[in-house]
Amino acid sequence: MTEPAARDHLVRAIAKEANVRVVAAVTTSVATEAAIRHRLAAGPTRALGKALTSGLLLATMTKGKERVTLQLVGDGPIGSLTVDANGDGDVRGYAARPDAVPAAHGAAEMLGRHGVVNVVRDLGLRELYQGQVPLTTGEIDEDVESYLRTSEQIPSALGCEVVLDAGGQVIASGGVLVQVMPGGEPDAVREVQHALRTGRLEELLRDGERSAAVLASLLFPAEPLELIDTREVAFRCRCSTQRIHEMLRMLGVVELDEMIAADEPAEVLCNFCNTPYRVEKEQLQAIRDELAGGPRQSN
Repeated sequence: MTEPAARDHLVRAIAKEANVRVVAAVTTSVATEAAIRHRLAAGPTRALGKALTSGLLLATMTKGKERVTLQLVGDGPIGSLTVDANGDGDVRGYAARPDAVPAAHGAAEMLGRHGVVNVVRDLGLRELYQGQVPLTTGEIDEDVESYLRTSEQIPSALGCEVVLDAGGQVIASGGVLVQVMPGGEPDAVREVQHALRTGRLEELLRDGERSAAVLASLLFPAEPLELIDTREVAFRCRCSTQRIHEMLRMLGVVELDEMIAADEPAEVLCNFCNTPYRVEKEQLQAIRDELAGGPRQSN
C-alpha cells in the first residue's frame, strides 16, 4: 500500500487475511492549530493533541457521516479534555485548563488516574450511542483503547503521539488505530499494542515519517494492507455568528432583557476554538423582539 504524504491526512485500510481494519493519521497541523488557538502550555499541547487524534480515528472508522464526541475527565491538573470529530475529517477540542503544568512528565500526570472516558456516537439515526468507562492509566490513547475493548467490545490497539521540541512547539503528531473485524482473531492486535506501548510510533514521527499510509504499514506489518480511502483532516470549528445568535435565542426574553439593560455588547467565547464573538446591543434587541413577537411596549 502506497500513498503520497500530505501535511495532515488520514488513511483507512484493511488486512483481508487477518480480518483487521487500520486507520492511521498524521495530525501535526491539527495539534499545532489547537496549541495556538488555546495558547496551550507544553503538557496540555501533548494531551489535547493526542485526544484530537483519538477522536478523529474513532470518527472515521466507518463509511457513514458519523460524529463522535470524546470527553476524558480526570483528577489531574488539566481537569478534562473535550473533542468533537466527524467522518469528514473535521475535529475541534479544548482542555479545561490550558495552562496546566504536570507534576511530572507525561499525559497520565496531566489527566490523572481517576476519572472517566465518555464517548457519544451520532450515526445520523434517531438515538445516540453513548458509553462510559473509568480511566485505567491516564494516558489518553490507552484509555480510549480501553473504552473500545470494554464498552464497544472490539479488540483494538490505539496509539497517538505528539512530539514537541525543547520549547514546547509541535514537531509532529499522529496516530494509528487497529481493530479486529467480526470473525477475526483478537490476538491479531497484540503485536501492534506492544509496538505502540514501547514507543514505535513516537520513534517514527521523530524520524520524520509524515505519511499515514507508511505509519499504518509499519505498525501492522503482518501482511500488505489494502487502501480503502484517504481524506484530509483539519482543526475546523462549526461556530459562526449565526450559531451564536441561535444560542442567544435559547436564553429567552427575560435573560435577554437583562443583557440589554446592562447597556453593553454581549461577549461570547467559543470553547472549542477560542474564537470571541461580539454581539452589539442592537443585535440583542433584534433577537429579543423576534422572540417576543415584537418590540416591548413602554408604559
